[in-house]
Amino acid sequence: MSELEDLLRQKAEIEAKIEKVRASEVDGIKRRFADMALQLRELNALPAALVEAFTDKAGTFNVFRTMKVKKPS
Repeated sequence: MSELEDLLRQKAEIEAKIEKVRASEVDGIKRRFADMALQLRELNALPAALVEAFTDKAGTFNVFRTMKVKKPS
């Protein structure tokens, strides 16, 4: 394998790992945001526009479903 091929392979591996870590961090931030939105909703402190945005088609407030994140266990 030439040096160029080896470097390109390493670059691809690094880029894949960056994407995986980035996706993991984004999911974590989304979960924290969803949890805060739920807490604010319970305190009736969430703005109406956000309540509407996080209400699903069935009329149920479910920030986790609308943001497509899993509830923390």
